[in-house]
Amino acid sequence: MNIESYTDRAKGFLQAAQQLAQGRGHQQFTPEHLLKVLVDDEQGVGLGLVQAAGGDPAKLREAAERALTRLPKVEGSGAGQLYLAPDTGRVFAEAEALAKRLEDEYVAAETLLLALALVDRTEAQKALASAGVKPQALEAAIRDMRKGRKVDSAQAEQGYDALKK
Repeated sequence: MNIESYTDRAKGFLQAAQQLAQGRGHQQFTPEHLLKVLVDDEQGVGLGLVQAAGGDPAKLREAAERALTRLPKVEGSGAGQLYLAPDTGRVFAEAEALAKRLEDEYVAAETLLLALALVDRTEAQKALASAGVKPQALEAAIRDMRKGRKVDSAQAEQGYDALKK
Protein backbone atom coordinates (compact mmCIF):
# COMPACT_ATOMS: atom_id res chain seq x y z
CA MET A 1 0.00 0.00 0.00
CA ASN A 2 1.34 3.37 -1.03
CA ILE A 3 -0.47 6.01 1.05
CA GLU A 4 0.67 8.73 -1.36
CA SER A 5 -1.55 7.19 -4.05
CA TYR A 6 -4.67 7.99 -1.97
CA THR A 7 -6.63 11.24 -2.15
CA ASP A 8 -6.61 13.61 0.81
CA ARG A 9 -10.19 12.63 1.66
CA ALA A 10 -9.37 8.90 1.46
CA LYS A 11 -6.36 9.45 3.75
CA GLY A 12 -8.66 11.25 6.19
CA PHE A 13 -11.01 8.26 6.25
CA LEU A 14 -8.09 5.87 6.82
CA GLN A 15 -6.89 7.99 9.75
CA ALA A 16 -10.42 8.24 11.19
CA ALA A 17 -10.85 4.46 10.89
CA GLN A 18 -7.58 3.87 12.75
CA GLN A 19 -8.66 6.27 15.49
CA LEU A 20 -12.02 4.52 15.72
CA ALA A 21 -10.30 1.15 16.15
CA GLN A 22 -8.00 2.49 18.85
CA GLY A 23 -10.80 4.38 20.58
CA ARG A 24 -12.86 1.22 20.85
CA GLY A 25 -9.96 -0.82 22.19
CA HIS A 26 -9.65 -3.01 19.11
CA GLN A 27 -6.29 -4.54 18.30
CA GLN A 28 -6.89 -4.83 14.56
CA PHE A 29 -7.78 -2.20 11.97
CA THR A 30 -10.51 -3.99 10.01
CA PRO A 31 -12.61 -3.24 6.92
CA GLU A 32 -15.52 -2.69 9.29
CA HIS A 33 -13.78 0.33 10.85
CA LEU A 34 -13.36 1.82 7.39
CA LEU A 35 -16.99 1.13 6.48
CA LYS A 36 -18.18 2.77 9.70
CA VAL A 37 -16.32 6.04 9.08
CA LEU A 38 -17.41 6.11 5.42
CA VAL A 39 -21.10 5.77 6.33
CA ASP A 40 -20.84 8.20 9.24
CA ASP A 41 -19.27 10.91 7.06
CA GLU A 42 -20.90 14.29 7.61
CA GLN A 43 -20.52 15.14 3.92
CA GLY A 44 -22.57 12.06 3.10
CA VAL A 45 -20.66 10.82 0.05
CA GLY A 46 -20.76 7.22 1.26
CA LEU A 47 -24.42 7.21 2.22
CA GLY A 48 -25.35 9.14 -0.91
CA LEU A 49 -23.71 6.50 -3.06
CA VAL A 50 -25.32 3.70 -1.06
CA GLN A 51 -28.72 5.28 -1.62
CA ALA A 52 -28.02 5.89 -5.33
CA ALA A 53 -27.05 2.21 -5.63
CA GLY A 54 -30.42 1.15 -4.21
CA GLY A 55 -29.18 0.37 -0.71
CA ASP A 56 -30.72 1.27 2.64
CA PRO A 57 -28.41 3.75 4.45
CA ALA A 58 -30.02 3.26 7.88
CA LYS A 59 -29.75 -0.52 7.62
CA LEU A 60 -26.11 -0.19 6.57
CA ARG A 61 -25.26 2.07 9.52
CA GLU A 62 -26.84 -0.46 11.90
CA ALA A 63 -25.03 -3.39 10.28
CA ALA A 64 -21.68 -1.57 10.42
CA GLU A 65 -22.17 -0.78 14.11
CA ARG A 66 -23.19 -4.38 14.87
CA ALA A 67 -20.07 -5.68 13.13
CA LEU A 68 -17.88 -3.41 15.27
CA THR A 69 -19.52 -4.43 18.54
CA ARG A 70 -18.64 -8.07 17.78
CA LEU A 71 -14.90 -7.32 17.57
CA PRO A 72 -12.82 -8.23 20.63
CA LYS A 73 -11.47 -5.45 22.83
CA VAL A 74 -7.95 -5.41 24.22
CA GLU A 75 -7.02 -4.01 27.61
CA GLY A 76 -3.74 -3.85 29.47
CA SER A 77 -0.29 -4.01 27.89
CA GLY A 78 -1.60 -4.81 24.37
CA ALA A 79 -3.99 -1.87 24.29
CA GLY A 80 -3.08 0.95 21.97
CA GLN A 81 -1.11 -1.29 19.60
CA LEU A 82 -2.97 -1.48 16.29
CA TYR A 83 -2.37 -4.11 13.62
CA LEU A 84 -3.65 -4.17 10.06
CA ALA A 85 -6.09 -7.06 9.62
CA PRO A 86 -5.31 -9.21 6.56
CA ASP A 87 -8.78 -8.41 5.16
CA THR A 88 -7.96 -4.69 5.33
CA GLY A 89 -4.86 -5.32 3.24
CA ARG A 90 -7.07 -7.11 0.71
CA VAL A 91 -9.41 -4.09 0.61
CA PHE A 92 -6.47 -1.74 -0.04
CA ALA A 93 -5.17 -4.01 -2.82
CA GLU A 94 -8.64 -4.15 -4.39
CA ALA A 95 -9.04 -0.36 -4.14
CA GLU A 96 -5.69 0.19 -5.84
CA ALA A 97 -6.61 -2.29 -8.61
CA LEU A 98 -9.98 -0.55 -9.04
CA ALA A 99 -8.30 2.84 -9.34
CA LYS A 100 -6.15 1.48 -12.17
CA ARG A 101 -9.19 -0.06 -13.89
CA LEU A 102 -11.08 3.24 -13.57
CA GLU A 103 -7.99 5.00 -14.98
CA ASP A 104 -7.59 7.06 -11.80
CA GLU A 105 -4.22 8.30 -10.62
CA TYR A 106 -5.34 8.23 -6.97
CA VAL A 107 -7.53 6.00 -4.81
CA ALA A 108 -10.61 8.02 -3.83
CA ALA A 109 -12.96 7.49 -0.89
CA GLU A 110 -15.68 6.09 -3.15
CA THR A 111 -13.15 3.59 -4.53
CA LEU A 112 -12.55 2.37 -0.98
CA LEU A 113 -16.31 1.94 -0.54
CA LEU A 114 -16.54 -0.08 -3.76
CA ALA A 115 -13.57 -2.22 -2.66
CA LEU A 116 -15.37 -2.94 0.63
CA ALA A 117 -18.34 -4.20 -1.40
CA LEU A 118 -16.14 -6.37 -3.61
CA VAL A 119 -13.73 -8.05 -1.18
CA ASP A 120 -15.50 -11.23 -0.19
CA ARG A 121 -15.79 -12.93 3.18
CA THR A 122 -15.59 -9.76 5.27
CA GLU A 123 -18.17 -8.43 7.69
CA ALA A 124 -18.08 -5.12 5.80
CA GLN A 125 -19.09 -6.84 2.56
CA LYS A 126 -21.85 -8.71 4.40
CA ALA A 127 -23.11 -5.44 5.91
CA LEU A 128 -23.23 -3.78 2.49
CA ALA A 129 -25.00 -6.80 0.97
CA SER A 130 -27.53 -6.97 3.82
CA ALA A 131 -28.35 -3.30 3.19
CA GLY A 132 -29.06 -4.10 -0.46
CA VAL A 133 -25.86 -2.68 -1.95
CA LYS A 134 -24.70 -4.58 -5.03
CA PRO A 135 -21.16 -3.83 -6.26
CA GLN A 136 -22.32 -3.29 -9.86
CA ALA A 137 -24.96 -0.76 -8.79
CA LEU A 138 -22.44 0.99 -6.53
CA GLU A 139 -19.94 1.28 -9.38
CA ALA A 140 -22.68 2.69 -11.63
CA ALA A 141 -23.56 5.26 -8.92
CA ILE A 142 -19.89 6.25 -8.68
CA ARG A 143 -19.60 6.68 -12.44
CA ASP A 144 -22.77 8.77 -12.43
CA MET A 145 -21.47 10.98 -9.61
CA ARG A 146 -18.15 11.52 -11.38
CA LYS A 147 -19.76 12.37 -14.72
CA GLY A 148 -16.76 11.07 -16.68
CA ARG A 149 -14.08 12.77 -14.58
CA LYS A 150 -11.04 10.84 -13.40
CA VAL A 151 -9.35 11.12 -10.01
CA ASP A 152 -6.21 12.86 -11.23
CA SER A 153 -5.18 14.74 -8.09
CA ALA A 154 -5.14 14.27 -4.33
CA GLN A 155 -7.93 16.89 -4.11
CA ALA A 156 -10.11 15.52 -6.95
CA GLU A 157 -13.07 14.82 -4.66
CA GLN A 158 -13.47 18.53 -3.96
CA GLY A 159 -14.76 18.82 -7.52
CA TYR A 160 -17.67 16.51 -6.67
CA ASP A 161 -18.58 18.72 -3.73
CA ALA A 162 -18.68 21.80 -5.95
CA LEU A 163 -21.09 20.07 -8.31
CA LYS A 164 -23.44 19.09 -5.47
CA LYS A 165 -23.81 22.73 -4.33
